[in-house]
Parts: sequence; structure tokens; C-alpha cells
Amino acid sequence: MKDETMEMEGSSSSLAFSRKRSKGLKHWVTLFLVAGPSLAIGLLVGKFAIGDEKIVSTKYVAEEVTGFKEKVEDSSVSQLIMDAIDPKRIGENVRLLSSKPHLAGHQNDFELVSLMQKHFHDHGLRVQTTPYDVLLSYPSETTRNSVRVLDEAGQLVYDSKTDEVDVSHIEGAVPGYNAFAPQGLVEGEIVYVGYGRHIEYDYLISIGVNVTGKLVLVKYGKLFRGSKVAIAESYGAIGVIIYSDPIDHTGIKSGDTRLYPETWWLPSDGVQRGTLVSTIGDVLTPGYPSNNLAYRQLVTEAKPTLPKIPAHPVSYGAAYNIFRYMAGFPAPSNWTGGLNITYRLGPGFSQIGYKVQLNVTNRYKRVTVENVFGIIQGDVEPDRYVLFGNHRDAWLYGATDPVSGTAVLMEIARVMGDLVKSGRWKPRRSIMFCSWGAEEFGLVGSTEWVENYVATLRERVVGYINVDSAVSGNHTLKVASTPLFHNVIYQASQKVPNPNPSEVQAGRTTVYDTWLNVTPYSDDLFQRNPVPRISSLGSGSDYVALLQIAGITSVDLRYTYSTDIYDISYPPLYHTEYERFDSIQPHFDRDFQFHAALARVVSEMTRSLSDSLVLPFSVRNYADGLEKLRQNLHIDYGLQLKEKVATYDLLKDVVENFTRDALKFETEMLKVDTTNPYALRSLNDRILLLERAFLSTEGLPRRPTKKHVLFAENSYDIYTGSSFPGLVDLLFKIEHNPERWEQVRRHFSAILFAIQSAGATLRDVTGFMSETL
Repeated sequence: MKDETMEMEGSSSSLAFSRKRSKGLKHWVTLFLVAGPSLAIGLLVGKFAIGDEKIVSTKYVAEEVTGFKEKVEDSSVSQLIMDAIDPKRIGENVRLLSSKPHLAGHQNDFELVSLMQKHFHDHGLRVQTTPYDVLLSYPSETTRNSVRVLDEAGQLVYDSKTDEVDVSHIEGAVPGYNAFAPQGLVEGEIVYVGYGRHIEYDYLISIGVNVTGKLVLVKYGKLFRGSKVAIAESYGAIGVIIYSDPIDHTGIKSGDTRLYPETWWLPSDGVQRGTLVSTIGDVLTPGYPSNNLAYRQLVTEAKPTLPKIPAHPVSYGAAYNIFRYMAGFPAPSNWTGGLNITYRLGPGFSQIGYKVQLNVTNRYKRVTVENVFGIIQGDVEPDRYVLFGNHRDAWLYGATDPVSGTAVLMEIARVMGDLVKSGRWKPRRSIMFCSWGAEEFGLVGSTEWVENYVATLRERVVGYINVDSAVSGNHTLKVASTPLFHNVIYQASQKVPNPNPSEVQAGRTTVYDTWLNVTPYSDDLFQRNPVPRISSLGSGSDYVALLQIAGITSVDLRYTYSTDIYDISYPPLYHTEYERFDSIQPHFDRDFQFHAALARVVSEMTRSLSDSLVLPFSVRNYADGLEKLRQNLHIDYGLQLKEKVATYDLLKDVVENFTRDALKFETEMLKVDTTNPYALRSLNDRILLLERAFLSTEGLPRRPTKKHVLFAENSYDIYTGSSFPGLVDLLFKIEHNPERWEQVRRHFSAILFAIQSAGATLRDVTGFMSETL
């Protein structure tokens, strides 16, 4: 549809002619045919350098390009933006957005679409909306999911609904469930499997406990919930019951017995929702956008990618009432949690004939989900886009996930939009604020958009900044990104005042200072001064499709809690009915100063990417990171790979070649003529192409939608980033599957080729063909 197109003002030419010049273009096309390519190139360069309505001839290009210096970034804008960030407005946004449940595909979410459209429009941004028709999963409106204990006569002994908050009276709220868990009624014995990882099943097998044909009881944490279900199914389980144990969701380890609303710890009737799918996007249109052009496979055809056994989440109050009937050996001490009961493994119950019944009544439904975009058009390079995104949908109120991030996005859009409206600033490149739909169901909205516009995005997007839960604690910054982004984040965080008064008193006056103090990283390999630790990107938020399908360098960041004090995987109220406004304000950000600090870091990153003449990415960081990945791979798998893969030693050679290319390129960056728009464009475009070069056309082994050969999630836990992810997946338990070695050799070749290709993107003009291998 016309309103969905992502074309900025101008043609698809990389130099972005204005539509207003259509008549003039006819004349100059004729001139091009007569005078030849050199004159046409001169016209393009001249138009790009000036950015006004006058098309100049070749003889005036040098003179006009001199004026190009006037387009350099204005450093004062950085402070203007940061000073205008208002924590009170952010708090008001959080209060408003979290006042109602807003599940994707429901009326309250559509109301937020209108709210975002109005907000962007009111502050001068151009608004676009992209709707998609997708398949989602909801609980039945008539028969609730249930977990029950039945006696030998089939009579009810216990129903988990008695230990769950009743949300039926709340408009737009749904009871606890796991999206895309298939319908099914299963009964039988139950086995406790800890966190449900392979290591725990291996232990059970070693002591003679078999889960085949049984249901399993598993704790949330340590692993993506969908992986827990997939692993259980692989060992023969017929159903999964997932619960939030007090050891991970209350203050029991520190002796804190308080619960929400007194503090942020989860009450006994709280239930964590969440999807089980590990694929991304609409399950009926894999690889293609779910618009009116799409071919849709049947649900039965999609089932190989969907969970195959029923699963349902319950509270720890419900788990207690299941454990109290269980038989079998006591669980190992490191499996026990915070319930005041003996954790037994099972199988089955101590009373003869007792069994557990799991009834899942979820239904599939095709609904419309929408992405909303607020766009500030660039003044010099409008066809280069800086993206900043956050998802809008929540399982219920979502005060932290995603509302804290949405509130930050709205505030930055307000500040930047007002500056542009008032004429005080025009960014060099275009900025797009992205409000994604249906992220919670498998990154649906963002993935469909990337699939829709992948050709354009690969050519034009500078980078993507993702903020999901902006603030889940007040301890320090937490960042995951591709290596290109590292310096951008370090530089931005050094400019932002520390929102923590006690840290300021200790002499740590910036966000960067605390981040460095809490998570210092010093690599002996390069013997440099410590820097704050930045993790690799896994999955679980909207950067995935942009990185894995379009090859766009990406970053995800937030303020978080101390993992030394709170040994937990995520905030205790995450995805529950208690994740409300009053779970944030009184407990870890009373005045929304940490939200404002995060907003300032993100706004400075966005401004830097949109304004800098030379993109502020460091290809040297990529070279260093790649060598570190190679060394880690050698430590973990070197002996195996050297024996089985004939080309293994070539990895060291291609990494060294890439490093030489990176160092040479950085020298070129320092010498570039900043008054020459062609030289700048050439340099910046080579930086953009670098990340794309690490995409494998065939995708990772057994994961064709994930294409980045260096960074992706661990296939056994999508929340965890993995280096050389396809290789690591193939090597997992390969001793039981030696036939996989041929796949290892094939994929290793793809890695070598990708690294070699990446080095070539950094070389200038025809030098890209100079290989040493």
C-alpha cells in the first residue's frame, strides 16, 4: 500500500534527488547521454554536496563543495537535547501507557497505535503505519487452561486456579498462559526437572528416572521458556508445567520476606506469561511479509516450527501444592528452591492412584498488528536512516517491559522533533522512531517489516538502537551489541551525568564511570585499558530481524539491577499481573532520573549517528573482537576441529587479513577529505557494508532465518548470545552424532568466506579483489 512505502523524499538513487526536479532531470538525462558518464557523476556529486534546488554543472562543483563544511555537526546540539530530556514527562508517559493491559491484537493496543501516531505528529514528525495480518495465540475465552491434581477416582484434589490472581474483571486482561502452546488434555505422573536443561535430564537418566510419557514440573529461569518445552519434548515428556520459584523471584536468599507492593518481589499467586516459539515473525509467512501479497501456509504446515506438547505456567503457590503430593527421591541440593517443602523428583505422587492433569485450551487467531513510525527527514543524506525502536505490546500492564522503553522513545521523539520544528536543528541523516507491534509473540511486527523492506534497509540503514525494558533497576548500564557500536556507546555514556547521587559522591560522575566500575573488561590479548563489558546479542527483542536478516549493526541497552545483590535472571515481576506503575516508582526509580539518564545516552547515540560526517563506528573493534572469538573457539574446540576440518588453520589467516584491512581502513578514515562528499559517502558506505558481509545466504545450519555467522542466539537458549553460533550448534553433543561433521566442514567454509568478504568491503575502489589466500 502507498502509505507503507519507506521511500524518503526523492528517488531510490543513493544521492537522493528531489522530486521537484523531475522536469529538470529530463534535460540533464539528455545531457548525460550526450556528454557521457563523467558529467553525470559531477552532477550527482554537486547535488549531494549542496542539498538545495539548484543543479550545477561540473565546473562549479569544486566551488560549491566548499560550502559543504557548513554541514558539519553542531556539537552544541548534543547538550540541547540532553538538557531538554524531562524525567517528569517520562514518568507521566509510563503512568499513562501502563494504566491498562495492552496485549497485541487487542483493542487497547490499537488505542496505543493512535496515541503514538498523535504523539509523533504533534511534535512535527512524519507518521507512517505498517499493518500486518498475522497468526497469534490466545487463551480460550470460555474454558481456562488448568493444572489439576486428581485422586484415584478422578476426583479433583487441587486446582492451580486457586493460587492465581483472577483478572477476569479487568478489561483487556487475559489469564496466565504460554502463547503457542498447543491444545491438549494430558494426564499422568509428574517429574521435577529443575530448570529443565540438558544437564538436569542427563542426571535424571543417570539415576534411573525416565520422563518418557510423563509430565514435567520445571522452574522458570536460566533458559528461554520455549527451550524448556522443546527439551522436555525431546526426552519424551507429554506436557510441561512451568513455575516461578521463590529462590529466583523473592528475597528469600537475603532474608527479605516482603512482597509486592511493599517491594519488587513476586507474590505467591503471580504467574509469568510468555511465548514458546523460538522462530521470529508470522508463523504462516516465514521469510515473507504477512500483507495482502503473501502466500500463507496452513497451520498444520507451520506445526514443525511450533511447540508440540502442551505447556502452561503456574504460580509458586500452585507449585507448592503439587510438590506436597510428590513422591520419589529428594532433589539434589542445587535443584531445591525457596518453597518450604521437600523438593522430590518423582515420578508420581505419594498417594496411590494420584495423577496430574494438564488441560491447555489455547486457540490460534489471525489478527492485525501495526508498527508506527515517526520520521525526521535528514537534511543532507535523507536516504540514510538511523533507527531507534521499542515494542509497544505487553502481556498485561508491562510497566517495565516494554512501557519504560516506550516512554523513553516518546520523550526523545518529543525533544528531537521540537528542535527540528523550531529550526534549531536539522540532522544530517534521517531518524526513524519505531514502535513495534506484537514483539511478545515472537518479534512479529519488526520481523514482518524487515521482510517487507529488506532490500531498502540493507542499502540505507546506518544502525539500529533497541530499548526494550529501559529501566529494570538502578545499578548500572547493561549493553549488548555488535562490535561496530562499542565506541558509540562508550562516547555517549561518557557525556551523560550519573543519576545515582552516591556514585557521584564516590567520584563516578558519569553513566560510563559506574558502568566501568561495575563491569570492567580488560583483555590480555590486546593489553589495553579496561572498558565496560558489552555482551554479544542473543535474541528476545526487536534487533534480531534487523541484524540477522538485513545485516544492520545493532545495540540493545538498559539500566539494570546488581546481579551481585540479586542473583536472578530477570526482574521478579516480569510478565506478571504485578508489573504495574507502582512496581517502578517507589522501588528503583522514584523520580525517573534513571529513565532520563538512559534517554540521554540513547539520544546522544542517535544524534551522533545522524550528524557525524564520518560514521563513528570502529572497524578496529570488529577486528579485535573477531580475533578474540577465534581464540575462544580454539580453546573450546580447537583439537576437535583441527582433526576433523582440513581448513581449520585458514581461520587464523583470514582473521589476520581482516585485521590488516581494518587497520588500513581506519588510517584512511583519519585522512579522508571531509569537504569531499563523494569520499565521505564512499567511506561511510563501506562501513555499512561490513556487517552485511557476515550474513550467510543459506542461513545458519537448521536455522535458515538466522544468517549472521558470528553472532546469534544459542539455539538451546535464545536469550543467550553465541559466537560462531552455527558452528557451536553443530558441535553440541557431536560425539553422539558423528555424521554432523560434514555439516561442520560445510559451515566452517561459509565462515571463512564471510570473514574474507568482510575484509573486501573495507577496501577502496578496485582493490577489493586483492586476496592473499
